Amino acid sequence: MAACHYIIMADIISSRHIKKEHDFMGQFKSLTLKANQQFKSQIISPLTITLGDEFQGIVDTVQTLFELVFFLEEQRIEAGYTFQLRYSLVYGEIETKVNTKIAYEMYGSGLTQAREGLQVAKESGQQYYIDVKSVQEEHLRLCLKLYQSIKSEWKPKEYKVIAAFLKHNDYKDLEKIGLYKTRSGAWKKGKSLRIQEYHTVKELILLILKNG
Repeated sequence: MAACHYIIMADIISSRHIKKEHDFMGQFKSLTLKANQQFKSQIISPLTITLGDEFQGIVDTVQTLFELVFFLEEQRIEAGYTFQLRYSLVYGEIETKVNTKIAYEMYGSGLTQAREGLQVAKESGQQYYIDVKSVQEEHLRLCLKLYQSIKSEWKPKEYKVIAAFLKHNDYKDLEKIGLYKTRSGAWKKGKSLRIQEYHTVKELILLILKNG
C-alpha cells in the first residue's frame, strides 16, 4: 500500500508573536480554503490545518507543488495578510491509504520528513525546504532564494499596489484603474518593486520543472 507522493506542509512564521487582534488564524483558514478550491483537480488530499498554525496536503505533481506556493503567496498579498509562511516540499512515502477528504489519519516517512523539513528551514532561517527527488533540485533551491529575496523587500503597506502589479500585465492598465496618474510613474514603481524580476524567476522555476 505504501507509495510516494508530493507533500506540501507550511506553517506561520513566529505565530506566537502575532497580535491576537490580527485574526491570522481566520485568514490562514481562508487562504487554505481558496487554495483547495483553485487546485481542486490537482489536489489528492486537501490542505488541512493540523496543528493550529500549520497545514499539510498532497498533490499530483511537483509542478503543482510550486504553483501552489506561488498561488498562496500571491493570494496572501492580495488579501493583505501580513503573516509569513514557511514551506516544506517533499516527495516521499506514505504507508497508509491517502485520505482524499481531509489530510488526517495518514503516516509515512514522507510526512515525517516534511515536518522535519519545516524545522530545518526554521533553524537555517530559510522559508523553503525542498526534497522532491529532482536532478534539478539545487537549481530550484537557488531560484527560490532569489524568489524570496525579491518578496522580502515588499512591505505590507504596499501589498495593495503589489497585488495590482501582479494582476495587471501592462502598466497602462494600472493607469486605467487610477492607481497611477501616468504610465511612467507606474513603470518606476514596478521597477523599484522588481516586479519583472519576480515574474522572471517564477517562469524560470516552472521551466526547470517542465524540462527536468
